Amino acid sequence: MDSKKWFREARFGFMLHWGLYSLLGGEWQGRRCETIGEWIQSYFRIPGQRYAQLAKAFNPVGFQAEDWVRLAKDCGMHYLVLTSKHHEGFALYHSEVDAYNIYDATPFKRDPIAELAEACYKHGLKLGLYYSQDLDWHDPDGGGYLAEDKNCGVMSWTNDWDYPDVAAKDYSRCFERKIKPQVQEILTKFGDLCLIWFDTPRTISPAQSQELYDLVKRYQPGCLINSRIGNGLGDYTSLGDNQVPAARKQGGLFETAATLNDTWGYKSFDQNWKNPRETVSLLGRLASRDVNYLLNVGPDHLGRIPARAQAVMHEVGHWMDQNAEAIIGAQPNPFSFEPAAGPVTARQDSLYFHLHHPEIIKDGLLQINGIRSQVSAASLLSTGQPLSFTQNEPAAGAVQTTVQLPPMDDAAVMPVVKLTFSGQTDLDSGIIQQPDGSILLTAAAAMIKGQAKLNRASAIDGWTDSATELSWSFQLYSAGTYQIEVASNGCYKEPWIGGHDISVACDGRTAGGKLTRDGDLDSLLTRYCTGALSRPCVISLPAAGSMTLVLTLNRCNPADAGGFKFVHLRLYPIG
Repeated sequence: MDSKKWFREARFGFMLHWGLYSLLGGEWQGRRCETIGEWIQSYFRIPGQRYAQLAKAFNPVGFQAEDWVRLAKDCGMHYLVLTSKHHEGFALYHSEVDAYNIYDATPFKRDPIAELAEACYKHGLKLGLYYSQDLDWHDPDGGGYLAEDKNCGVMSWTNDWDYPDVAAKDYSRCFERKIKPQVQEILTKFGDLCLIWFDTPRTISPAQSQELYDLVKRYQPGCLINSRIGNGLGDYTSLGDNQVPAARKQGGLFETAATLNDTWGYKSFDQNWKNPRETVSLLGRLASRDVNYLLNVGPDHLGRIPARAQAVMHEVGHWMDQNAEAIIGAQPNPFSFEPAAGPVTARQDSLYFHLHHPEIIKDGLLQINGIRSQVSAASLLSTGQPLSFTQNEPAAGAVQTTVQLPPMDDAAVMPVVKLTFSGQTDLDSGIIQQPDGSILLTAAAAMIKGQAKLNRASAIDGWTDSATELSWSFQLYSAGTYQIEVASNGCYKEPWIGGHDISVACDGRTAGGKLTRDGDLDSLLTRYCTGALSRPCVISLPAAGSMTLVLTLNRCNPADAGGFKFVHLRLYPIG
């Protein structure tokens, strides 16, 4: 199978951050690391010689490659990605390039990646490897020294505690003696790899990124390379850590690596695990946006997956046993909108409605506008239970499909309703009003006039000028008075500020006001930033029909250095 076709259909993978940092479990000399566990050396500025002594105690006798692979398979995953070398510089395989590795430097004397490669082959799981090609804190010439900022605002990208003389650093030396030969090693020691997951390209030059790209393709032409190789290269885009785009991604392959708790590498005290419902919700949300979900867990120093993580993954696996048809190989949401009940995925003759928000379903009825095809069957995907349905066309012209749902168990992870059509699928291609009266206008669907640009999360970043306009055309079926609700984000790891003054114009009427926090934005869209829902104004739309709404920024709050970070605008009826 073509590697890009395989990647798009796989949808779900398992990432593991494992290394010497796992032995510390997030603590050093009685103090806890307040950020991600795999960065503990930089966080506490632990001298390299002291940190390297951890290798003498790193003996993961609980590691069993088949346990990891079976867990991934049981969870419904199609590929596994392990850190072959993270920023600490320690290799998790028997490297002949550098003795700072799990075979030569520890009492373990085994090669976990070789064992994983064998187990993946045996059980039909594809293997990918993470490799930190820029940062290497064990090497005096490791990258990151050109960065002017700090990771999470507190941690140095480069090892400037052991090697403070930036002028003496030369990444090209590290690249030639360690990075390039180790990448060649992982391409030639472990059989076919589905992908190489590079990271944090802060120093690497365009020529060096190209050299690594060509090296991968020379030894493994079918191996995919992520965009974090740097300098605009890569076969697919790695979105930001834990990033859930607000709308469907277009024009390429996309993946989000997301932590199951709040760290990538193991921290013994981080018990903030996503529950099965949240995990399945994230899986469906990403699939509907044409993005793969690479779920990350940090094994402990003995090589064990934390019990809480295993429990969640087994629950997700049970859900996948019954609902994988709506995820693996499914196409993204074909609508220009997301129904209020939750995300949608598709196949040639079917649509799958993931009921992430069952609270909006009234009287047990799932209602959808915009399906012009004739529905031949409706069912609950998990059981195949047939569901009764009707289709009718109100006077305003929207074809409304109504499905009668069975009683839902509140403890159920996430129900999926499958609609099958006779003949080809025919859907409204534009933005239309939904049965609950709402109209959702996303940043990704807007016509943008001016300098504002979409970011990787399909939102607008740093909108500061009044000359920029966003506009949307949509179909309104019911006249009335509508509340304007605006979703916006704060800056990375900074509080939401708001205070921006906005205006909307629609059907010859205008309204506006300042953005205040009137509600919270969906937490899945705000993993590394705070978001808010603001309700600055209402607008009267006295006649149904085709509408165009224009959003402008009258004044940017100067206290918000990042500007107006727009996610979406929603209208909902209030009278």
